[in-house]
Amino acid sequence: MIIDSHVHLAEPPYKRNKWFIKGTDGTENIIPLQEDADISVDSLISDMNKNHIDKALVVACSGMISNENLSEVVKSHPKQLVGFAWVNNPKHKQSVVELEYAVNELGLRGLKLHPGIQNFSPADQEIVPLIKKAADLNTLIFIHMATYPPHGDFHNCLVEHIAVLWKRVPEATILIGHMGVPRWFDLLTIAPLPGIYVETSWGLTMLAELFGLDFTTRFIRKIGVDNVAFGSDWLGEGWSETKNQIDLIQKLNLSATEKEKILGNNINTVLEGLF
Repeated sequence: MIIDSHVHLAEPPYKRNKWFIKGTDGTENIIPLQEDADISVDSLISDMNKNHIDKALVVACSGMISNENLSEVVKSHPKQLVGFAWVNNPKHKQSVVELEYAVNELGLRGLKLHPGIQNFSPADQEIVPLIKKAADLNTLIFIHMATYPPHGDFHNCLVEHIAVLWKRVPEATILIGHMGVPRWFDLLTIAPLPGIYVETSWGLTMLAELFGLDFTTRFIRKIGVDNVAFGSDWLGEGWSETKNQIDLIQKLNLSATEKEKILGNNINTVLEGLF
């Protein structure tokens, strides 16, 4: 079984060259995409079939797809897609209401947070009510943790802040996006905590490019093979990171069982435990 733990979809228009993101603080960012990237569900399912991916966790996000539209897409592919909700401002009490509606009425099963776009840090006390509600609703919380421009303030995307959040809400189940790149080494302390998992997109490939396959293998074992989940950050037809991630995981000096855990079994166990 292969499960992609990080996938995006667009609502019409499906073909885009840029992703326009408006942050909670009013700032606007433009993310360049592949030329005429087809970010439709049909394109996603086609790529999943080509890469033998059985299931994908699809996130709603500002400027790309709303909770309502994502709900309709997920309902049309219930065996292949799991939807993650977006809230406008994680620090505001209204976010709790938004999440309850997304889970109870729209049928979404996770929560996607992006500290750079939503202008918060996981260490902020104000987000605790939202995280507690997410835990109460048995939702998996995906938190973007990559400190790169143009859509992320460095101080908001530090992996070490996940430890503060975990201490406040230890019952939460959290998936750290992008392996916290470039702050991988904080994972040595954070990843072994109960309920904390690590998604691989961009972080794993960069780790291998900088330090090599042997180091990457040792690092994965050190943070715990059971805590790692394959993700591609898919953003359109022919997305290269999907195949790059799968090929890299297969090249690591891990057992077949360990590779199967990273490629899908780990996150499947998490989902089964929550849902």
